[in-house]
Amino acid sequence: MERKIWTYEEARKILPYVRSITEEFYETVGKVHQELKNGLYQENEQEARETKVEELLVEWSGKIRELGIEVKGLWLVDFDNGKGYYCWHLGEEDLLFEHGYDEGFAGRKPIQNIDEETE
Repeated sequence: MERKIWTYEEARKILPYVRSITEEFYETVGKVHQELKNGLYQENEQEARETKVEELLVEWSGKIRELGIEVKGLWLVDFDNGKGYYCWHLGEEDLLFEHGYDEGFAGRKPIQNIDEETE
Protein backbone atom coordinates (compact mmCIF):
# COMPACT_ATOMS: atom_id res chain seq x y z
CA MET A 1 0.00 0.00 0.00
CA GLU A 2 1.26 3.45 -0.92
CA ARG A 3 2.16 5.53 2.08
CA LYS A 4 -0.42 8.15 2.92
CA ILE A 5 0.65 11.68 3.78
CA TRP A 6 -1.75 13.41 6.16
CA THR A 7 -2.44 17.09 6.60
CA TYR A 8 -3.21 18.10 10.17
CA GLU A 9 -6.85 18.76 9.21
CA GLU A 10 -7.26 15.31 7.60
CA ALA A 11 -5.74 13.59 10.59
CA ARG A 12 -7.97 15.50 13.02
CA LYS A 13 -11.03 14.73 10.91
CA ILE A 14 -10.49 10.96 11.06
CA LEU A 15 -9.31 10.95 14.69
CA PRO A 16 -12.79 10.47 16.25
CA TYR A 17 -13.22 7.34 14.11
CA VAL A 18 -9.74 6.08 15.08
CA ARG A 19 -10.55 6.82 18.73
CA SER A 20 -13.86 4.91 18.59
CA ILE A 21 -12.21 1.84 17.01
CA THR A 22 -9.40 1.99 19.57
CA GLU A 23 -11.71 2.45 22.56
CA GLU A 24 -13.88 -0.46 21.42
CA PHE A 25 -10.88 -2.80 21.16
CA TYR A 26 -9.39 -1.45 24.39
CA GLU A 27 -12.60 -2.29 26.27
CA THR A 28 -12.87 -5.76 24.74
CA VAL A 29 -9.22 -6.56 25.48
CA GLY A 30 -9.73 -5.20 29.01
CA LYS A 31 -12.65 -7.55 29.58
CA VAL A 32 -10.66 -10.56 28.41
CA HIS A 33 -7.72 -9.49 30.60
CA GLN A 34 -10.08 -9.17 33.57
CA GLU A 35 -11.44 -12.67 32.90
CA LEU A 36 -7.87 -13.97 32.78
CA LYS A 37 -6.99 -12.22 36.04
CA ASN A 38 -10.12 -13.30 37.90
CA GLY A 39 -10.67 -16.67 36.35
CA LEU A 40 -9.44 -20.03 37.38
CA TYR A 41 -9.47 -21.63 33.98
CA GLN A 42 -8.15 -24.90 32.85
CA GLU A 43 -4.95 -24.48 30.90
CA ASN A 44 -6.50 -24.82 27.45
CA GLU A 45 -9.18 -22.26 28.34
CA GLN A 46 -6.51 -19.86 29.61
CA GLU A 47 -4.54 -20.22 26.37
CA ALA A 48 -7.69 -19.64 24.32
CA ARG A 49 -8.27 -16.32 26.11
CA GLU A 50 -4.63 -15.27 25.69
CA THR A 51 -4.90 -16.10 21.99
CA LYS A 52 -8.09 -14.03 21.83
CA VAL A 53 -6.21 -10.98 23.18
CA GLU A 54 -3.52 -11.41 20.51
CA GLU A 55 -6.17 -11.77 17.79
CA LEU A 56 -7.95 -8.61 18.99
CA LEU A 57 -4.69 -6.62 18.91
CA VAL A 58 -3.90 -7.86 15.39
CA GLU A 59 -7.43 -6.99 14.28
CA TRP A 60 -7.21 -3.49 15.80
CA SER A 61 -3.85 -2.74 14.18
CA GLY A 62 -5.15 -4.07 10.85
CA LYS A 63 -8.16 -1.74 10.94
CA ILE A 64 -5.92 1.24 11.73
CA ARG A 65 -3.40 0.36 9.00
CA GLU A 66 -6.22 0.00 6.44
CA LEU A 67 -6.89 3.71 7.00
CA GLY A 68 -3.29 4.54 6.05
CA ILE A 69 -2.28 5.22 9.65
CA GLU A 70 0.78 3.63 11.24
CA VAL A 71 0.54 1.63 14.46
CA LYS A 72 3.56 2.33 16.66
CA GLY A 73 2.61 0.54 19.85
CA LEU A 74 -0.28 -0.52 21.99
CA TRP A 75 -3.07 2.01 21.38
CA LEU A 76 -0.49 4.35 19.79
CA VAL A 77 -0.84 5.61 16.21
CA ASP A 78 1.12 7.92 13.93
CA PHE A 79 -0.09 9.94 10.95
CA ASP A 80 2.75 10.50 8.45
CA ASN A 81 2.79 14.22 7.57
CA GLY A 82 5.70 14.12 5.11
CA LYS A 83 8.14 15.67 7.62
CA GLY A 84 7.50 13.32 10.53
CA TYR A 85 4.42 12.14 12.37
CA TYR A 86 1.39 13.51 14.14
CA CYS A 87 1.12 11.19 17.10
CA TRP A 88 -1.95 10.07 19.09
CA HIS A 89 -2.27 7.73 22.06
CA LEU A 90 -5.47 6.41 23.63
CA GLY A 91 -6.61 8.83 26.34
CA GLU A 92 -5.58 11.99 24.50
CA GLU A 93 -8.53 14.20 23.58
CA ASP A 94 -7.11 15.54 20.35
CA LEU A 95 -4.13 15.34 18.01
CA LEU A 96 -1.68 17.33 20.16
CA PHE A 97 1.79 15.91 19.54
CA GLU A 98 4.24 15.36 16.73
CA HIS A 99 7.72 13.93 16.31
CA GLY A 100 10.30 13.43 13.59
CA TYR A 101 10.78 10.16 11.74
CA ASP A 102 13.69 9.14 13.96
CA GLU A 103 12.50 10.45 17.32
CA GLY A 104 9.61 8.17 18.25
CA PHE A 105 7.26 8.48 21.22
CA ALA A 106 9.97 9.76 23.58
CA GLY A 107 10.67 12.68 21.22
CA ARG A 108 7.07 13.85 21.09
CA LYS A 109 6.49 17.57 21.38
CA PRO A 110 3.36 19.73 21.19
CA ILE A 111 2.33 20.48 17.61
CA GLN A 112 3.49 23.96 16.58
CA ASN A 113 2.47 26.18 13.66
CA ILE A 114 -0.86 24.49 13.03
CA ASP A 115 -2.06 27.57 11.14
CA GLU A 116 0.28 26.94 8.22
CA GLU A 117 -1.13 23.42 7.89
CA THR A 118 -4.68 24.60 7.19
CA GLU A 119 -5.56 25.65 3.70
